[in-house]
Amino acid sequence: MALLFVWNAWESYISNLVVLFGNILWAFFYSVYFRCSFYTAYIWENFYSVMVSLLKMPILILMGLLQHKIFYDVNRGEKCFAEVFWCLLIEVLIIVLIKKKSNITKLLRMLLSRYKRLLFVIFLIEWCMLTYSMYLGERGFAFIDFALHLIFIICSVLLALYLMLNILYQEIKSENIMLDAIQNNLQNQNDKLQVFYNQNNRQLHDVKHIMIYLRNCLESGKTEEALTQVRDFTDDLIAMERKVWTGFSFLDFVLNSKKLEMDENKIKFELEVDLYQIPVKDAELGVVLGNLFDNAIEAAKKCELSKRKVFLRICNRNDMFLLCLYNTSIQVPLMVDDRFVTTKKDKYAHGLGVESVKRIVDKYNGNISFQYDDEHFEVNILI
Repeated sequence: MALLFVWNAWESYISNLVVLFGNILWAFFYSVYFRCSFYTAYIWENFYSVMVSLLKMPILILMGLLQHKIFYDVNRGEKCFAEVFWCLLIEVLIIVLIKKKSNITKLLRMLLSRYKRLLFVIFLIEWCMLTYSMYLGERGFAFIDFALHLIFIICSVLLALYLMLNILYQEIKSENIMLDAIQNNLQNQNDKLQVFYNQNNRQLHDVKHIMIYLRNCLESGKTEEALTQVRDFTDDLIAMERKVWTGFSFLDFVLNSKKLEMDENKIKFELEVDLYQIPVKDAELGVVLGNLFDNAIEAAKKCELSKRKVFLRICNRNDMFLLCLYNTSIQVPLMVDDRFVTTKKDKYAHGLGVESVKRIVDKYNGNISFQYDDEHFEVNILI
């Protein structure tokens, strides 16, 4: 297939039919190799091909003006040095751009995910412009054709730059939102740490008085009163032992704080942990678990008491980090443009939780998926 494209490039400097149909096979191979949709690969390959063809067009128009030839004569047959040099120059510029921009892959991924339809529309417009220019060239070229084509190329480049700048703006905006979320999460954790610290101080203070009371009871022969106090005290110790211990201190803190909140709302909590490493930073883990637990608790506490349940599985499998959070619910979550929409009044503050989680997962090249109906909601993360 590669030889076929080389032969076509030698026989025809520009081919609008190859741009439209010849990329089908390339798109298929790209979709298999990069594990993306065929539609995404096809749009990008066509967009790239038509842009390169438009960049080749000025040299053909210029050669037609200088040699007084029509488009067919300058496009087909043997290539002159200027045409070969111009084609190589375009490819070198593309390679330099990729080398200079270390985050070009990330930008392209965002461009294809957020502006897929716009790219397809731009491709169709550019392909029609290319085809129309080729049609006009069959009757010969005029200087106005060269000028208009350059103007169209400049507009196309400016549009591409606008899309890139818009992506960077959205990236910075999302980054600031995530930083605010991390800061708020850390503040909440500090507040809870202060609560736990105060509780421990009270417990130590209570232990001192309990020991004094037990000593007095034993010295006075009040064994029944002392035994009753010991039973109550051991019950409290057993309740404390029911806290979550995973071997990761920060994870323990997050899980225990959320467990207290679920206990207050009479939500049954089940946990499965099999961990030996966590690939994300503590602050980011706090954002992920904090947002997911907040949504799960908010949904579960709306259910009947007997149906309130949250289940969390965190484990490592073949050096991968897996997280599954399941909760009961009473309604299907609202979605607008592939984004979950909160039902709370403060939509700006509460509608960004899942998006923050998605960004963190994407940062580590992970995958996140959702399964839900009117009785449950489940999120799965693989990093």
